[in-house]
Amino acid sequence: MSEGIDMLTNPEVRTAAPRKIQSLEVGFRLVRVVEEAGRALPLKDVAQQAGMARSNAYLYLSTFVELGVLARDGSGHYLLGPYALQLGLAALKKSNVVDVTEAPMRSLHAATGHHVHLSIWGNYGPTIVKTVEGACPVQVPLRIGFVAPLCSSATGLVFLAYQNPALTEPLVARERAGVPGDAAFTARVQTVRDHGYAMTEAEFYADAGCCALAAPIFDHTGHICGALAALDLSARMGPVQREESVALLKQAVEATQGVLGYRQK
Repeated sequence: MSEGIDMLTNPEVRTAAPRKIQSLEVGFRLVRVVEEAGRALPLKDVAQQAGMARSNAYLYLSTFVELGVLARDGSGHYLLGPYALQLGLAALKKSNVVDVTEAPMRSLHAATGHHVHLSIWGNYGPTIVKTVEGACPVQVPLRIGFVAPLCSSATGLVFLAYQNPALTEPLVARERAGVPGDAAFTARVQTVRDHGYAMTEAEFYADAGCCALAAPIFDHTGHICGALAALDLSARMGPVQREESVALLKQAVEATQGVLGYRQK
């Protein structure tokens, strides 16, 4: 499975590295410093964090200000400019979680052979909107439109851990009718947050003998906008395979989030 790791962001293997314009690469290093700061920065701070002499940094920064990529406030400090905002909005308008997961999902499938599916929050809970069939048949409803249970599926647990409680609590109450909340269940949800993924086996998929892994996808605002899951027969998901699959699943999620504009704090 490890051979497929490099395919997650680019399914096509390139034999040669693309040629680069070094001055652009250096210049945008300054832009990234300003963007990651989240506040206006003076010249000396931008230059220092970019590892550049102030005189050289000033030339690049002045050019970016002329282009509208950067701007200067009343104190002469640098911040993102109007054109940077336009670029960001244009990219977001053309990016949604269903579209941008196509390549990562297929690469994850190619690397593992697992069934892979994407779910988003629908009117009735986590709803499958895209699937890639795995190498082995499983007796689990993975059709588009299927709503996964919150409390007993990997996908559901991911949404339970990160979705607005106002949306999840009514569904939890219905699924766990007559079963009071307990410390073990609360701890399990916290484990999903701690590890960044959920795993289920011998629960919702008990009769099918399956194991499922799922991880959250966050958008540019930091809110969950989907969950990516990998599912297979338990016999094909031993401890070693699970560890590799979790790493590949997280890489697929990171590739998706990068396009959506999510930046981990």
